[in-house]
Amino acid sequence: MYRHITSAPRRSLRHTLDRRDWLKAAGACLLTSPALAAPLETSKTAVQNIRLGIYSGVYSAMPVAEAARRIKADGFTSVVTNFVFADARFDPLAPDWKAAAAIVDAFEGNRIRIASLFGYYNVVDPVPARRARGEARIHALIANWKRLGCRIVSTATGSFNPKSEWLESPENATEAGYLQCRSAMEKLARTAEKAGAIVAIEPYWRNVISSIERAERLFREVNSPALKLVMDPCNYFRKEDLPRMQPMLMEMFSRLGEHIVVAHAKDVKAAPEGTDLPAAGEGVLDYALYLRLLAGLGRPIYLILEHLSLAEVQRASQYMRSRM
Repeated sequence: MYRHITSAPRRSLRHTLDRRDWLKAAGACLLTSPALAAPLETSKTAVQNIRLGIYSGVYSAMPVAEAARRIKADGFTSVVTNFVFADARFDPLAPDWKAAAAIVDAFEGNRIRIASLFGYYNVVDPVPARRARGEARIHALIANWKRLGCRIVSTATGSFNPKSEWLESPENATEAGYLQCRSAMEKLARTAEKAGAIVAIEPYWRNVISSIERAERLFREVNSPALKLVMDPCNYFRKEDLPRMQPMLMEMFSRLGEHIVVAHAKDVKAAPEGTDLPAAGEGVLDYALYLRLLAGLGRPIYLILEHLSLAEVQRASQYMRSRM
């Protein structure tokens, strides 16, 4: 998710879990990630596979050339971009290809990789016209990814709440709701297959794909090489889940790790209405474990800072680098 909105003390995983839970969780992870052996020891090379980036919308008030220089100066090597800047804006439904080229060129000129295209929309929106517009937009991104600098297009999994895709709805948890979401995702995946693109979904506990189990089911049933995952662990934790964060993190990577193509860096903490999702370092996410699990995937992964303002960039970046 991308919107503008005291970490817990670092403890070893062995001290957090009892012996039985440790062996169970580590064993499950090792079934799918041999690189996590010994236990979860990470080499310097593995850590270097985590490449820190940021959501470009944080810099959207700047001209694109200035934004790209600032992103580079702030130490980021990648972005997820919605192609919106003060002097250049690309709308996939009314494409200005000069603006698109200016944005892509500005990033490339500063050696900033586009890690994902911002395709977020409500795939089960109960307002048909709004849903159709979002679908047309993401299909345009998929069709034109070669001109936009990245084959990965990210999106949410939607909510039947008519006010916001980030709010709950009873229908989200139903089988009929899941099947409607699956149908939409399968359509996107087949379109992406033909275009040579990838659609990366971001589950969230208030959405239709609300859990590890539902995400795993979706990947199994759609069964497409063009359907992948945006890993954002904060999105899976309901307030009551926070005390069992470590085993849940292990389970996420054990069951979903093979599908990860992009990861997010924000935080999570309990709130009266469920959870808040502030900038990294402002909640209780176990970043020591999260980063070890990412490194243990054994392949390059772009880790994108989000849910922060421009004023928060330096603090959040320093926090992430201290953990890495």
